[in-house]
Amino acid sequence: MSIGHPYVKNEKFRETCPISIYDVAAVETWLEDLARRGYRPIGFTGIRADLLPDEPRESRFRLQPLQRWKEALDPERVSSYQAMGWQLVGQLGPFWVWRCDDPDALELDTDPVVQGEGYRYLRRRMLRRTVVGDLFWLGLLAITLWAAAFGSLYTLLRSASWAGVFARPLLVGAALVLVPVELWLEFRDTRRLWKTLTAGIPLERPRPYRRRKLERTVHWLTVAVLVVNLGINLADLLGPSGWNHTRDILEEGQPPAEAVTVNLAELEGLEPVWHEAAEKTLPIAPEMYTTGQYAYFPLIGPVMARSDYYCLKTEDLARRLAADLTQAQGLAPQPIPEGVTNAPDGFWWVQETTGDTLSDQYAVLLRGREVLAVIYHGVKDLRESVPYLASLLPD
Repeated sequence: MSIGHPYVKNEKFRETCPISIYDVAAVETWLEDLARRGYRPIGFTGIRADLLPDEPRESRFRLQPLQRWKEALDPERVSSYQAMGWQLVGQLGPFWVWRCDDPDALELDTDPVVQGEGYRYLRRRMLRRTVVGDLFWLGLLAITLWAAAFGSLYTLLRSASWAGVFARPLLVGAALVLVPVELWLEFRDTRRLWKTLTAGIPLERPRPYRRRKLERTVHWLTVAVLVVNLGINLADLLGPSGWNHTRDILEEGQPPAEAVTVNLAELEGLEPVWHEAAEKTLPIAPEMYTTGQYAYFPLIGPVMARSDYYCLKTEDLARRLAADLTQAQGLAPQPIPEGVTNAPDGFWWVQETTGDTLSDQYAVLLRGREVLAVIYHGVKDLRESVPYLASLLPD
């Protein structure tokens, strides 16, 4: 073992192929460089070479494609190649890998036309791989763009953090750049090798591969961007329905005075018990509050109110949020009573169930950049409480 070798003798380790395994001449050059550095390939696990420390030496490596799926190697072929000075290293994807340390040994394939015929199965596999790969990339890109264009603003505001809000447009922008680049690289590499093999042109060796590591970096960066995007969208879809990344603001059982919230003391004349009060800020919504409370109505039963307040950066965002809230809950637009001070731009309401006295209602108010959503179980008709609800919107 050479001085300064970073690995212990006979300790096997692995190194990932830095380029596409379908770039045959480049993979062969990479293996030959490993041998020059004192690493001896002894097999393959996936696209990783199993290596042992060895004396640096000049070796030739050749990749021969399998002729069919799960081809068994003919023992006579192995013996014949051994007699020529070539040893079987193992199988790397759809290739048998051979090594020769004798510089005077004959090449395995000397006729490029015959070599091209041997690559018939590989060409079919490459074509299937390219088509399936392109559909995969385009499918993930379509999901990313659909989620960005038609995703719920309501879900984003409730579930996202500052990092999440900043990450989404960056990831979408990165996907729009990386996916076309990845598709072009896949097409270019497949076309190059296809032309070479079809025309029976000898592979050029050695083939530089270090610059092509950048292409692999682009590939894995594309995978990472799309997978993270998909993970964010799935987390939003499957995550809990409550607010995330909030700050508790209950102080001695009361929300602070600046919190915008419905109050049962004003709505029903009952002293409420507050069980939740939280606030949150985002770049697109600098002020948000969510509160929950209940009280007991004598001879009738418990009443409950929950309110979510959003102050958005722009009126367009506020209108989009109001649309998300009303469409999701099936709310119908309601007329706004005349003479309401600071009347809202829109009021939507629905009564979901009705009992003898108490009812379940849901209402949304929109004014300018503000949206107020109220879930209410009680006696009051929220349509009659529009003046009170509108007074809660401070902007």
